Amino acid sequence: MKKRVLKKTALTLILILCVTAVVLAFSACGSVKSETVAALNSISNPSDNYELHCTRQTNLTSHTVLSSGFIELMVDTENCSFSIKQTDESQEESEHYWSALPILPDGQSADKSLAEASVVSIDILGKTDIYKLNSQDNSVAYKKARYELIENGAVFTYDIFADEQTAKKVNLSQSDIAFSVKLTITLRDGSMYADCSYSNLSGNPDAYITDINVLNRFGAYNDSSADDFLFVPDGCGAIIKTSVHDDSFEQLSFPVYGNDIAISGGESAGNVIVPAFGMKHSGSAFVALITKGDAVAVIHADKATDSSEYNTVNSSFCITPYKYENNRLTVSKQSIPENEGVSLCYRFVSGNNASYSGLASSCREQLIRNAVLSTRSINDANGLPFNLTVIGTKKTDLFGYFSRTAAVTNTEQASDMVTRMKNKGINNINLRYLGIFSGGLNQKDITSSNILLRLGFKHRFDNLFTYIDTQNMNLFFDIDILGASSGLSGSEKAQTIDGNYIKADAVNPYSSFTGADSFKRSFRSISKIENLAEKILIRTRNNGFSGFCVNDAGTLLYSDYSYSGFTRADAQAAVSEAVVPLTTNKITMISGGNFYMLKNADVIVNLPLTTSVTSSGAYEAVPFVQLILHGSLDYSGTPVNIAGSCDETMLKYIEYGACPCYEWGYNRLSDKDDVYYYDTWVNSAAVYYAKANEVLGDLRGTRITSHEMISDGVFLTEYENGSLVYVNYTDKDFTVSGVMVGGRDFERVN
Repeated sequence: MKKRVLKKTALTLILILCVTAVVLAFSACGSVKSETVAALNSISNPSDNYELHCTRQTNLTSHTVLSSGFIELMVDTENCSFSIKQTDESQEESEHYWSALPILPDGQSADKSLAEASVVSIDILGKTDIYKLNSQDNSVAYKKARYELIENGAVFTYDIFADEQTAKKVNLSQSDIAFSVKLTITLRDGSMYADCSYSNLSGNPDAYITDINVLNRFGAYNDSSADDFLFVPDGCGAIIKTSVHDDSFEQLSFPVYGNDIAISGGESAGNVIVPAFGMKHSGSAFVALITKGDAVAVIHADKATDSSEYNTVNSSFCITPYKYENNRLTVSKQSIPENEGVSLCYRFVSGNNASYSGLASSCREQLIRNAVLSTRSINDANGLPFNLTVIGTKKTDLFGYFSRTAAVTNTEQASDMVTRMKNKGINNINLRYLGIFSGGLNQKDITSSNILLRLGFKHRFDNLFTYIDTQNMNLFFDIDILGASSGLSGSEKAQTIDGNYIKADAVNPYSSFTGADSFKRSFRSISKIENLAEKILIRTRNNGFSGFCVNDAGTLLYSDYSYSGFTRADAQAAVSEAVVPLTTNKITMISGGNFYMLKNADVIVNLPLTTSVTSSGAYEAVPFVQLILHGSLDYSGTPVNIAGSCDETMLKYIEYGACPCYEWGYNRLSDKDDVYYYDTWVNSAAVYYAKANEVLGDLRGTRITSHEMISDGVFLTEYENGSLVYVNYTDKDFTVSGVMVGGRDFERVN
């Protein structure tokens, strides 16, 4: 009898385990819906009544709702739209209008160039169709748009239908395509806030809003003055000069924080690290900061190439991701909730502040107000930091089939590097130790990794830290918290929208010396992020170091469709929160610089100092990101020794207020390696550091207030304390205000 009971119990346990396994297997697909679709058809119902897509000049001043600071909100009752009237702070009689729809002078005919303009537009995925609808053609035209005034603004509601026949229905059926989009415009503290939410009017279970574009023509213009521009957050930031003719210009799109590899595949380092955009027109300007929905935002910019087109910059948001490939449609059921929506804050400036420097200043103030950036200032008593990345290990191929991890810089050699640099006058070093955990440069799962013994036993690491710490320097352990070459079990891996594990090949920057072209990587499930810091701290609790350098999370953000599913916005919040415990009682370095990671950061390396789009007469890189960050934390760009032009990179560092940065190995990566070999660079680096420290050392905690090109190839960076730094990229000496700046050199004036 007893044996029977035991046997029955065992069978029951086995059954429970089997059922659990099946549930877990199917739950991985619980956040998506897949079906075979022969083709996706694109459907739209544009109206030929182009008057719906503009605001007439006479409607600008007739319906003032309220004012806040130097701006006023006015409603266009005919097209259910609005405008902002901005008064110049220095000249109250001077005013500028920013309209949600392009402003058309009275008497001028509305034409097809206005067709794309709308207050909001949405893409809706039906069973086999993509509906491209907008507030003007699919709501205002059907008389289904309305607004109501609230205490500090107005609420615009657009009931959007696939066609007029559906719009006329008294009772909608569950198969109808019908959504309501609500845009709330409020004025507070001289800023405009735009909050957009949506709801499914018909309850159609097969209809999803995939994308919402909010205010796609806000401020659009085609009458450029000489210094008008569009601002886009490409890398360090860029301005598109709208008065410079460029027939070859095509619309640009910038996914904030890079592409989502759970949908697009492939590893994508985010070149857009700040979710902001803006424009300048006729002596006035605005900057828009995405305050909710930045993780799923794409910023678009288009430059007028003839007189009938408009200069525009705006943002769209991926509400419900989907993938259509090989006649297979996969839709995420993890959308942004209807009651949450997306939000933007628009800040307006005029006069001397209507510049990219003024926009960056406004953006900085808003980021501090939103608690994205810290209010702390840097103590610059120790002079300018020298940010040094030390290559700990390398992986080399053996006979084409096997590979091994070998030391490039062990702890004693790292200590020798620091000692030699200190003897050359470099007294403030942030040493980032790279490739020291299991897997080396292609790190394994950090939660189960150990420091590689070939670099030195624990007491040697402790000796290194003790020496660095007593010199008032810092030692950072570099860690990947999202990706791993191995060590993640199936339940710990993130999944793509179509149910596969997220995999990507990370480029090996040392491949020309080590022979390995790429690193195979898997990625951690977002559901496993919560207790990540605790596990990392346990693994490193007996080691002495100043803090962590968080590597991959500074440039990479993905959604995760394993188990319950995580949107990209969910992942953003989870990763940001997971890093916080790693910063407790330690200083923190971030590689890359996605802004949502910066609240607890002290140092950034690999911050973009350039743009992804090639500069031209109409497209110019500007230090927008640096204007925001300088004075709050230290930052560096691409290490000088691996940049294309070392001399030009060093000048760029001075122009942008960046700390000197190099990446070295104590030993050569191969017999031909002079790029990373420490001994090749240390003397020239010490000379450069001495000059850079003299110019920037006591400005670390000081804000940059303006930046401009004062002559071809000559730039001026001005600091809050009045210090001026001139950088001359030309080969000829340049004299300004009695100060001579040598060719390929820089000069500071107090």
